[in-house]
Amino acid sequence: MDPTPEEVIAFVREFSGWRKKKIDENTLLEDDLHITGDDGVELLEEAEKVFGISFETEEESFRSLFSLQDNEYLFNSEGFDFFCIGYFYRRLKGIPHPVVRDLSVGKLHEVLIKLRGKENALGKDLLD
Repeated sequence: MDPTPEEVIAFVREFSGWRKKKIDENTLLEDDLHITGDDGVELLEEAEKVFGISFETEEESFRSLFSLQDNEYLFNSEGFDFFCIGYFYRRLKGIPHPVVRDLSVGKLHEVLIKLRGKENALGKDLLD
């Protein structure tokens, strides 16, 4: 059964610890809830367990599920580059600065439904 938006919101609320903050489908995980870096990875790993899915499938990659281009990511890395070494290295090598596409609760819900639908279709194929 597909998760409801309310179930995904409850999951994000529980994971983030924001009990009183308004969370809806437009809430951004990084900008609004300050989930970034390793915490973002942990949220996605926990979502796999809670919702019984895998973000890496044979049919579709993680990047395509979230519509990420080559230089786009869901979360900023943790830490601070005090001396801008990473910036200068990327600039010298001609590597563009990474773009973070903040993940909304609604987009997470959309991806979960998509994955559950594929899983349900696969289960039906196995039964036939």
